[in-house]
Amino acid sequence: MLSQARESEGSYSPLQQHFLQRLNRLLRLRLDQSGELNEGGLRLIDRTIYSTYCDAVDLGVTDEAQKMLHKHAVPHKSRRR
Repeated sequence: MLSQARESEGSYSPLQQHFLQRLNRLLRLRLDQSGELNEGGLRLIDRTIYSTYCDAVDLGVTDEAQKMLHKHAVPHKSRRR
């Protein structure tokens, strides 16, 4: 998805590009490291992803951010309560 964002970089401001790249990096980190992180680590990275997504929405690049989220979707494990 980042490569698609780079193809149309001219249509995004530097700040929009920054947050889209940051979101992509965090999503890849979440995917790559999910087996290594404990529950607290996963919660921390998920909150960071959410915060960065909200920043992207505020900057007007909601569609691109949502595409990234769907592309990197991680199946949720059921929680015991």
